[in-house]
Amino acid sequence: MSMNDSELGKALRLFRRRIDSLDNDVQRCLCDIPHGPGPAFFPAAMYCFSTLDYFSSHFAGWNKPGPSKDQTARLIDFMCRFLLYGSKESTLAVHFWRHKLMHTAEPRELRNKDNDEVYVWKTGTGLDHHMELSPVGEQRFRLDFDPVEFVEDLRTAILGPSGYFEKLRGSTDLQKKYQACFNEMNNYSVSFNDSGVASVDGAPSQQADLPSRSSDDG
Repeated sequence: MSMNDSELGKALRLFRRRIDSLDNDVQRCLCDIPHGPGPAFFPAAMYCFSTLDYFSSHFAGWNKPGPSKDQTARLIDFMCRFLLYGSKESTLAVHFWRHKLMHTAEPRELRNKDNDEVYVWKTGTGLDHHMELSPVGEQRFRLDFDPVEFVEDLRTAILGPSGYFEKLRGSTDLQKKYQACFNEMNNYSVSFNDSGVASVDGAPSQQADLPSRSSDDG
């Protein structure tokens, strides 16, 4: 079923709100605080790529991975298609800033399985080579990532004249995928059975053993 004008308007407001939220948080992470801590680049980058995940999920029609549902490929395809980044650069960025940062607390040096190339990363603001690979040694390359510039690229990719929302407005297929993902994201559930919590008619009847905590634990 295609989306009516009211539903498309709601989607547009959600998209704008999501990008504005990202812009706000990135600016706060990177703002200069006199006599305070330095910029928080990793939280900014992580929110950038979770927001990218959000939009690529709606474009593809699903968020939760499964058979024939490759999250990495989905993210890379969206970056190439709408942000107009290179395939190699997009692949490295997803591994640096989505997978390694989220799962190992920092982006990691990556090695090419097919040759001797090694890839390292750099983040900051005002970089001259955002989302471009630069040689930094023998068979060694660096990918720069500027969160502020990424936000502007994403804004154009979603809201620009050739962006995702304009494609959504004119495609019944994309509208069905958007609605499928929207429904999926708004109907997540959780089971506590594997955590030691039994349930009867949906209500927990046995609490999992948890470490005791006194009022002095902080």
